[in-house]
Amino acid sequence: MSNVLTGRIDLSSTERTNLLVQREKELVEGIDLIDGVRMRRISKEDLEDFKNSIFPLPSDKVASLKTFVLEKYITTKDGHDFQLDQIMQNTILAMRLLKKGNVSGNCVFYILVSETREKFVSVEWSCEGGYRTLERWSFGKYDLSFDEIPALKKKLSQIQSIDFAEKKRLSLACKRFQRAYEEGDYEDQLIDFMIAFEALFVGKDVRGASKREKISIGCSDLVGETGKEKGYIVSFLSKAYSLRNLVVHAADYKVKDEYEIPRVVSETEDLLRKALNKLID
Repeated sequence: MSNVLTGRIDLSSTERTNLLVQREKELVEGIDLIDGVRMRRISKEDLEDFKNSIFPLPSDKVASLKTFVLEKYITTKDGHDFQLDQIMQNTILAMRLLKKGNVSGNCVFYILVSETREKFVSVEWSCEGGYRTLERWSFGKYDLSFDEIPALKKKLSQIQSIDFAEKKRLSLACKRFQRAYEEGDYEDQLIDFMIAFEALFVGKDVRGASKREKISIGCSDLVGETGKEKGYIVSFLSKAYSLRNLVVHAADYKVKDEYEIPRVVSETEDLLRKALNKLID
């Protein structure tokens, strides 16, 4: 999140300096999001605590002064709050729905802190579905500005209010949207995105319509704003679904160039994000 320190261009040099100092302090102390969950930049003291802890970070985790974490302090008196898992996962979902970018958030750390100093005294680590470095993920880093924090809080509050046990199709779509970020190649990401689309639209009763038609027409009706845009969405998702079928059935397929699949996956993700946001808002 490299541009969190960016200020308005109309500020004077003095105002800009004061704003940067204020924001630097906020980044270290943490920005409250919801239910005691904060977003905070790792400090030098944190790195020392990790280094000296008898519960070190897993070998595939890298922490530096440029790393941002989501945290919620608990004490021995508090005990373990099992809802914390879902709050953290919902926070990552909110960030991914807010905007495009590569956010890693499948790992959850439980840290007990002392009452005298915020120091790690024990750590429990869990990770759902494993962890992979997506070298081929083309969506770039996740840049979150201070101006976007209110929108993130609103999105997180909306997600927290949803009873996913009742809205099973929406729940599955969100899970597959999240899972795509943990996949190691574009084909698997496309499959996850399309399963999410199927969860959202295939269940609708449209006589004689194929899955491809239900997805493409359903999404175009939901997020398309003009006739031209609706037509493009129908055409694009029909093509994307056909490509998904070829991948699933291990069929040989040809593409115009090596960048075609990344573009299809990227645009499919954008449309799915728009659809999910429409249904969550």
